Amino acid sequence: MQKSYQWIKDCHYRVSAKAFIRNSEWRFALCREHTWKWDIPWGWIDHGEEIHDALKREIMEEMWLTVTKISLQPIYTYIAESSWIGSPKRPICVLIFKVEVQDLNFTPSDECTEMKFVTAKEAQDLDLYYPNGKIMREIEKQEAYTFTKVSSICYNETEYKNCNLGWTCTDIC
Repeated sequence: MQKSYQWIKDCHYRVSAKAFIRNSEWRFALCREHTWKWDIPWGWIDHGEEIHDALKREIMEEMWLTVTKISLQPIYTYIAESSWIGSPKRPICVLIFKVEVQDLNFTPSDECTEMKFVTAKEAQDLDLYYPNGKIMREIEKQEAYTFTKVSSICYNETEYKNCNLGWTCTDIC
């Protein structure tokens, strides 16, 4: 007799969290991965791990940067298919959070060999993982629409409840 939950193994999602980091010139942080493609800094969320803890761990492991703030909710989400060479294609759920770090003193690692800051337009000329260019353009449009940089994001529940910027935090968090 087949157990009712066995179907899960054929359609499960791997979940990753990405860090939307900006520098003082309001450019996006990208990391060159060991595959030589550019990507928004990210990492897998391990089973049983809190999302924010996973993001802090991955940023430290791959970039040696200390995370100081993470938005309460993702600023962007999408579903894609994994595209790593030699791996079976699997569905992935990606959550992008606004992240602030203590400083930008990047240290290369095996998984993140280089970091650079670019505009969405400059990113078009780079070998990016899909759909990073599209995401960066959409976030820039969102910022233009709200007439503010996405820096007024709520970082905790108190800020979320007290947010009175003319739009709700759920619009951008």
